[in-house]
Amino acid sequence: METIDIYSFLFLFFLIAPASLLFHEIGHVIGAKWVQATSIQLTLGMGKELWEGDVGNVTVTVRSLFIINSYTSTMRESPFQKKEKIIISLMGPIFSGVLALCFYGVYIIFIHESTIFIFFLFNLWLFFINLLPFRIGQKESDGYTICRLMITKNSS
Repeated sequence: METIDIYSFLFLFFLIAPASLLFHEIGHVIGAKWVQATSIQLTLGMGKELWEGDVGNVTVTVRSLFIINSYTSTMRESPFQKKEKIIISLMGPIFSGVLALCFYGVYIIFIHESTIFIFFLFNLWLFFINLLPFRIGQKESDGYTICRLMITKNSS
């Protein structure tokens, strides 16, 4: 593997990270659609809103700092059951893990470039970091949400 230079870092910062975060959030969107959410909000980044549009029952918002703090929120008239919330929470890390495996396969079999390897490593990191149970302020990791749901006794 070649060394990582400034161009690879910029590629990571402005392309790999946002694309990987988007793919992770698409996992949550698919999980929400699977459990029949009626309203899904996918937000990429934070700061000033650059663009907003609807795709079916998914509202996508892109903000100026699109490389950090992406999230998905879901709603429906009847409350989600515990297992449905777990499915939604798990789908993001699962998508990150699948993307990591795909890029690892591309790197091993076809293209031995550092940028492909960085795509693999970043998505592998997203997979693991999102499954770790931690909370910072009001922000919960997917792993924290899953653990909290598994230890609570009520169904919603």
